[in-house]
Amino acid sequence: MKKRKRGCLGCSTLLLIPLLIITLYVGFNVYKGFQVDIGELRTIEQKETYVATKDMQPYVKNAFIAVEDKRFNTHDGVDWFGTGRAILVSLKNGEASQGGSSITQQLAKTYFFNNEKSISRKIKEVVVAKRIENNYTKEQILSYYLNTIYFGNNHYTIESAANADFNVSTHKDNQYYPQISVLQSALLASTINAPSLYHPDQYASDDALKTRTKATLSKMREQNFINDNQYNEAISGL
Repeated sequence: MKKRKRGCLGCSTLLLIPLLIITLYVGFNVYKGFQVDIGELRTIEQKETYVATKDMQPYVKNAFIAVEDKRFNTHDGVDWFGTGRAILVSLKNGEASQGGSSITQQLAKTYFFNNEKSISRKIKEVVVAKRIENNYTKEQILSYYLNTIYFGNNHYTIESAANADFNVSTHKDNQYYPQISVLQSALLASTINAPSLYHPDQYASDDALKTRTKATLSKMREQNFINDNQYNEAISGL
């Protein structure tokens, strides 16, 4: 009996070692996430072509919500299901999986971290995303996101991309450019996952981009971001 007890104790000790290592690993990366200065996000507002979402027509920002994060307005900053799934895939494949990120997580990753595929980065991304949600409004977060992500051709703000691709503005009161349309907003939202592959200004000859944009417009209508008239008008322009 005594030998059996010692053996069980030894098994428990062996099981505790990896658990301790995992706890320390997670704890260290949580600590690193809390060291990030999220106040730096406010510097995005200093960009020459910065436009806040409050100064855009609602369908502009909603095109991106429809495609990237339909629960953006209700979640706490983290897509827990998607993130958990991504981590499980990462453990299986030995590297961090893309995807499984809310708009807030994407902002955290794009602004504060590189494109390194690692579980440690994913943990820090989640911590920073939660802190961003706790310190900024949804409108601020979405504004920073749309003025940070890459749109291709060296454009890192939606206004810059809209100016260059369509000769329009995302600002509803811009006096120098026409206002961006529902279709043009959907086109930009449809290209951000592959900005080097798709070119919004050349959509007329790009069947793949047309297909993606039709899907974006359908999502916008399904989520009540546009009405049937807006949807039909945009579809007719493809």
